[in-house]
Parts: sequence; C-alpha cells; structure tokens
Amino acid sequence: LCPMRNEEKVASRLLDSLVKMDYPKDNGKYEVIVIDDNSTDRTSEIIDGYATEYPFVKAIHRSGSPVISKPYALNAGLTFASNELVLFFDADYIPPKDCVKRLAAPFADPLVAGVMGRVVPVNAPESILSRILDFERAAGYQVDQQARHNLGLIPQYGGTVGGFRRAFLTSQGGFDAYHLAEDTDMTYRAYLSGWKICYVNAAECYEEVPSKFRQRGIQVRRWAMGHNYCLFDYGLRTIASPFLSFWRKLDGIMLLGVYFMPFLTLIGWTLGIYSYLFQPPFWSPLLFALFLTLAYNVVGNLALFSEVGSAAYLDRRNRSIWLIPLLLPIVLFYVLVGSRAFIEALLAHIFVRRRKRRE
Repeated sequence: LCPMRNEEKVASRLLDSLVKMDYPKDNGKYEVIVIDDNSTDRTSEIIDGYATEYPFVKAIHRSGSPVISKPYALNAGLTFASNELVLFFDADYIPPKDCVKRLAAPFADPLVAGVMGRVVPVNAPESILSRILDFERAAGYQVDQQARHNLGLIPQYGGTVGGFRRAFLTSQGGFDAYHLAEDTDMTYRAYLSGWKICYVNAAECYEEVPSKFRQRGIQVRRWAMGHNYCLFDYGLRTIASPFLSFWRKLDGIMLLGVYFMPFLTLIGWTLGIYSYLFQPPFWSPLLFALFLTLAYNVVGNLALFSEVGSAAYLDRRNRSIWLIPLLLPIVLFYVLVGSRAFIEALLAHIFVRRRKRRE
C-alpha cells in the first residue's frame, strides 16, 4: 500500500521501484495499491498511468473526502488488498529490488504480526542537519531496533518500509484515525494481543530526510504528539499485559516514554540551573526528583552520543564521527520541541480526543 497526497515529484520514483521489484508478479501474489488521498496536483494522473500499464497496480482515489489523513487512506486501501501480507511504503521512499522478499521472510513465523526494515537517508550531504539525521537513523536502526530484536524485546514498526498480516489488521479494525503515530499504535496493539514485530536490518530502504530545521521541527512535533497519545493509551495496559514478560514490559514502558523524556529533561535542566543559582527546592530529596535527575543525566552521561558513535562504527563510517559534537545543539532543539509537543498532546488527549471518541 502506498498512500499519496500531492506527491507528483516523487510518485514515479517509488512506483518505478515497486514495479521492478524482484518478486513474482504473474500469480496474483503481488499487487501495488496506490491511494490518492485528495491530491490537487498530477498525482492522480501519474498513478492512473501505472495502473493502466501494469495489471498488478491498483489506483484508488479518495476525492472529496472531508477527512484527509494517512490512517483513513490506509484503511481505504486495505479494502482492496487480497493477499495475506500487506506492506507499506510512503511516497518519498526508494525500496531496492530485494526489499519485499526480505520483509516477507519473517512472516514464516506464525507469531509475527508485522515487520520493519531499515531506513537510510539518501540526501545526507544536502546540509548539516541532514548529515546529523543520517547519524540518527543509523543509531535508531542499526543499534536501537537491532538490539531490541536480538534481545527479544519490542522492536517498533515505523509506519513505512514494513507491514502486517492482513488478518491482524482486520482483527484490529484497521488503523485508528485518532492516532497521529499509527505506527506506534499498531506496534502496541500487536504486542498487547499476543503477537510480535520483527526487525529486518538487511531490508534497507532509502528516503529523503528534512534538510531544514523548520521541516524537522514540524516532523518531530507530530511524532512526539502521536507517540505520547500511545503513552496515555497503552502505558497501564503494557504493565498489566499477560502476554508480555517482565523485560518486554520494562522495554515497552521505556519505549512509550521516549517523547516524555524531553519534558522531564527540560524540567531537570531548569531545576538544576535554579538550584545552582539559588537554594534547591524543599522537595528535591523526594523520589520524584530522582526521575528528573535521571532525565538531566540523559545528555550528561553521553548515552545518546555513544549510541550514535556505535552506529557509525558498525557502518564503518569512521571519518564521520567528527560530526558527533554537533548533536548537542540538536538535542537542545529536540528538548524544546518535544516538551511543547508533550504539553499539547496531554491537553489534546484530555479535552479533544476523549470527546471525539465519545461522539
């Protein structure tokens, strides 16, 4: 499934990759379903052209819909899927010829509900920010996701370059339109239902990352709000789940709290500066202060930088390690954006999302 909205600049690039995929196409087991989500440019015309030329390409049009969102588009496409496995690719991604085969392989395990491949930026030289994001992607996949997979914890489905069994998606009623992070939402719905997600490091796919801070800020804010929705929805359920071991519960809670950490870090920094300049608050010895101290030390103990450095070493990019000090201003940027997103997510969860679901 490929959801698209106003993607005329990249639609052909993705579809060219998918029609050339090294996967049998003459037995009905391979289909490319492209969903045009109310596009106003030439996207609709482009996907219609591919559907006319290739019998395994299906063009779905959502025109005149009052709601424009990725979950709605995905659910529309699912109604036209006929095979057991459903993989997802965003419009600005470039999968190599072996990507589908590598992503399909883990489904031989009947307990696997979904898979996730590795995302690699193709425009890293474009700016300093894109170079830093190249590092981030390497750390997030080569170290973080791979470690979770190897340790039998909770590797996360990332919204693209991955997929699920259609039976699992059907049992869940498709994607939840009220989750901004439908990927994290589906990950926890899988684990809390007794399934699991596999990470496939060899299934690489290529993307263009933001090269400007404004673009990156908008992206991180949306991710943070959606991820925090999942924290509010699945935090207690993860702790109480009969399907998760102690270590998976611990990892699950820590993963849910990823975008809560910037808020804790900001409070910890603020209290640290206040305590240095003035008198520490009376409650500083209490337990709650311990969590703030831990958040304060997230940067101080260089854990993030160690992870990025490990990823650079594993990818044999030793000359790029000199860029690691530039992560510090990026961390400051993320703390500010993430803290704002947490407050917005909390308010939206209390005053907006609950009301919409009651309606």
